[in-house]
Parts: sequence; structure tokens; C-alpha cells
Amino acid sequence: MFEALLPGLLLTAQLVAGLTGSVTASAPISLTPAPCGPAPSIAAPTLPLPAAVSGRVRFYAARYDPQTSAPLGAVALGRVNEVQPLASTFKPLVVHGMLADVDAGRFTLSSTFATTAANRSIERYPAGKNSLLTLAKRAIVLSDNTAADLLMLAYGPQRLARSVQAQSPCTSVLLTTKAWWTAQAGLAAGVLGPDTLAGAQRYAQQGFEDRVQTARQLIAASAQVEAPTLERALDSYFHGPTYTQALELALQNTSTVNAYADLLARTLPGNDLQPATRRVFRQIMADGCCRPKQPTLKATYWAAKAGSGWRILNLVGYVETADGRRLAYAYFNDQSNTTDAELMELQIPSVVKWIEANLQTLASP
Repeated sequence: MFEALLPGLLLTAQLVAGLTGSVTASAPISLTPAPCGPAPSIAAPTLPLPAAVSGRVRFYAARYDPQTSAPLGAVALGRVNEVQPLASTFKPLVVHGMLADVDAGRFTLSSTFATTAANRSIERYPAGKNSLLTLAKRAIVLSDNTAADLLMLAYGPQRLARSVQAQSPCTSVLLTTKAWWTAQAGLAAGVLGPDTLAGAQRYAQQGFEDRVQTARQLIAASAQVEAPTLERALDSYFHGPTYTQALELALQNTSTVNAYADLLARTLPGNDLQPATRRVFRQIMADGCCRPKQPTLKATYWAAKAGSGWRILNLVGYVETADGRRLAYAYFNDQSNTTDAELMELQIPSVVKWIEANLQTLASP
């Protein structure tokens, strides 16, 4: 139900020079996503999804112990241990990491970072030099790709990848937005080879450390591509005959709804940050998208982040209620029949309302 399987594409892998630790194989490689972690048996939501929703939907929401962050009860839809693209919902991890570096003395909130032709990503961007605090706000509130990339590059992409992997083995955050878009647009042939789909699938099948090194090469390759060129290439790709949803799964940062909700339940409270940076983090996340305009859930803190793209809409968050309950959720929808991000975003109000109804069941005494 609510599922559109990946196209039945099969390919034969070939070794490509420049793809570190590539996997060679004579047998076809299935593009169907593999599960990660166990498949828990959890009660399903009783409310149907909004009528506009189509494609592959996975949803997981849980109530967590305030002290241990262990789940105390959950509701779920679909195979919650199936990997899906994160889209922009990875950005809170970047902001949290940079604020932890502020606590460690590596940066201050006023440290500045410059936007250049090499690091500018697609869509709107912060021109010139901007402070860490400004970029953190833009990354969450505006979902600014360049702002998130600047912070990720400052933190260290390989360092972030290993940190996330250690905390959540089913979550992979390896690439800046510019790097995965460059690869998806077919502009990273020096790393993936002339056949982007084949090269991307080999990258997806590498061991973790080999993927980290290939990701480093993809980030370097993206610095050679200017944003206007990338945007034109992406427009041609998404509206052309070579588009395949398989690239989103192979190239973008990924997780499962189960793993990601659990990770956010530990991250979004900001309990590991110092009081000043924790306050900044929570203020920024409280301004993220999306929450109900007239909430019925009595929340004292609702951190949220959305991610949208071609046939993708993700909504994640963490909620603290007045009576002390702690809730986190992840809603991942890819392979939708709806295409452009702007059209996907029209579904947000009804999906947010659906999410809140499920949170209400978990928050009930």
C-alpha cells in the first residue's frame, strides 16, 4: 500500500578508474533498497494518509524515555528499516555538529565563512561572508543548501560521516548538497565514470570507509562546477529520459525512518551542548519547517525540519510536551507520482496534520 517499487533496472558493474574501492561483479545488481537493522513489529497508524500522497511512504514515531532516550512506544507505517533519501532533513546534524565545535573552541558563533563559486550550491544562497550563526539559521529556517554546505565543509565532511555512522549505523551523511547534485546531474564522470547510474550503484555498494573516500572525491569534483551550470544540467536531467529514482537512493544521504527518529530523539534536545549553544540550537530548530498552524498537541518545544525534491517529501521532528513526554518522528516519502519540489510541498499541511494525529496517540496518558 502507498508503494511504488523502484524501476526493475538491472546493471552489470564494471570497474571505473577513480572510484576508490570499487566493487566489480559479473552478476546484475538489484536496485531495490536493502533493509538496515531489524524490522520491529509496531502498531500501524489508524488514520489513512492524505489523499494526495503517493509513492513509497515510511513513517515512524515514538515516545522516548527522557533519561535514556529508549523508545517506550511507537507507531509506524511501512517497512521502517528500509533506507530512503534524507533530502534536506540531514541539515540539523550539520548545525548541531558546528555548535558542538563552538563549545569545543574551534569556532565562535561570529566566525565567518565565504561563499565562492566553488562552494555555492543550487538555489538561493548567502552572498559574501556570513557568520556561523547566520548560516545555521539559513540552513534550517530557509533550508539553504549553500549555508548547510559551508558549515559541513567547515566541520569536515569525512569527520561528520564517521560521527553519524558511530551514532546511527543505518544513517549515511557523506555528501554536501552540491556534491550529490553534481553527481546526479552526470557532472562527476571523473569519479563515477561515464555511466553515472553504474558508477553511483558501485559507490552505494562500497564499504563505509571506501564510500567516505569516494564521497571526498565527489565533493572535490563538485567544486569545479559552478552553480548556474549545475542548475541547468539538473533541469535537463530531471525532465529528460535519463532520470531514474535509483540515483537518489545511491547518491543522496540516507537513513531509515526508525533509525533517524531515534537519532533525532538524541540530537534535537541539544542536551550535549553547553547552555548558550543549546539555547541557540533549540531556537533555530523551533523555527524549522513544519508544524501545524493551529496545533492541538500541547508542545513546549517542537523542533522540525522538512526536505523536498523531485518526487520526495520528508518531514522530521522532535517534540516535548507540557507533561514531560518526549516524542520524535520521521516521515519519508519518495518515488511519488508528484514531481517538482514545489508541488510536493503543497502536501505539507495535510501530512503535518496526519503526523500530529499520530503523535497525539503517543502523547496520550
